[in-house]
Amino acid sequence: MSAAPHPVWRSGLFVPVNVERFLAKASERGADAIQLDLEDSISPADKPDARRKVEAAVARLRREGRSDVL
Repeated sequence: MSAAPHPVWRSGLFVPVNVERFLAKASERGADAIQLDLEDSISPADKPDARRKVEAAVARLRREGRSDVL
C-alpha cells in the first residue's frame, strides 16, 4: 500500500471566515489553497461567530472552486 502524494501548492490565500466580501471572491483568485483564518484577522469579540461559520464556508468554497480548503 502506497501513501497518497502530498499536494503541491504554489500559492495560498488567507481569508477571514467572517468577512463575506472576501469569502465571496476567494475561489475566483486562483490560489492553490485557501486558508480560512480564525485567528489573526478576527477580533476576539467576533471569534465565536466566525467559528460557527466555518462549516458552511468550507462547503461553499469546495462547491465553487478548485482550491484546497484549509
